[in-house]
Amino acid sequence: MGSITANPFQDIPEARTEPIFLLVYTRQMKGKHMYFPVYWRIVSTQTLGASGGCHAGAVLLRDHYEPWKRSGKPEIFIPDDTWCKFPILTSSVVPCSDQLPVNHPFLFKSAGIKPTIIPYFNHKTNSFDFEAFTATLRELPAQSVILIQSNAQNPTGSDPSPQQWRELATIFSQRGHLAFFDAAYPGFASGDIDTDLQGVRFERVGLLSVLTANEDTAKKLEVQMKLLARAESGAPPDFGSKIVETVLSDEALKAQWREEVRDMANRLKQRRLRLREGLEKLETPGNWNHITEQNGMFSYIGLSVEQVTLLRDEYHVYLQDSSRISIAGLNNFNIDYVARSISAVVKATTK
Repeated sequence: MGSITANPFQDIPEARTEPIFLLVYTRQMKGKHMYFPVYWRIVSTQTLGASGGCHAGAVLLRDHYEPWKRSGKPEIFIPDDTWCKFPILTSSVVPCSDQLPVNHPFLFKSAGIKPTIIPYFNHKTNSFDFEAFTATLRELPAQSVILIQSNAQNPTGSDPSPQQWRELATIFSQRGHLAFFDAAYPGFASGDIDTDLQGVRFERVGLLSVLTANEDTAKKLEVQMKLLARAESGAPPDFGSKIVETVLSDEALKAQWREEVRDMANRLKQRRLRLREGLEKLETPGNWNHITEQNGMFSYIGLSVEQVTLLRDEYHVYLQDSSRISIAGLNNFNIDYVARSISAVVKATTK
């Protein structure tokens, strides 16, 4: 079992080994109880944001992941509902076509890696399809690479439960799979960064990081990551990393930051609850529990393309055709109108 993680706090080109930055950030991702020998086995580099982290990780795997080098066929398995991708309603593994919308699939394809989608979201229950996902993981070839978002999954808002994360970690270990984590929203789901990073910590990773078998391998990989960072971005500014160092190295600032993340997550939960209660108060047909069961800034609310189009044309409420809504875009001035509009559309299209 292995893993690699891309995270948004990444801005400098060279593999960063200074004790202050790497230790505070690795402990942030791995947890305060990370034992010291692991620190020397983690190799990290900073990139231009989370997208840069994903691309750098993709290139690193393409050039150095031994199973891919042996087969000559680099392939990554991506959930069927992922970052800025319209849903493909399927229960099986399907190759990504050239017409597939951007971001995760396009990012890996641009690095010369074949993206293949696997089931993740159940559109009938509007929730994470744990059974289909785990069944697929067990059927994939050993040592496959699977992309997973750590929490507040974009666009569905549906994450594995703590127990499901444990079971996923077991399957990854048994099959020798490599987990490629996109950890863009720690703290956005539960309000607690440690809780949201449980899935990542089961895999022992941090930053855009690779956990190696020993320190000697880590030193060799560090050389390759420095070369990769130079090719990826040249010399981007390190201002962002200085902010991270400053905040995570100061207990008072770190506590303030965690509290602010918790407040933000709680506001998102309150908006979800208010939208759900508004729809239920209006006696909108259907079950709307999934709105509060999902997490983070986005939600699949379960509307059809016809309903989304009507909502857009008649009420000027804009959702993606997949019915993804931005919970962060709701506020005290528009949330009641959004609820009334959704209710009217659902009632008008329900037979």
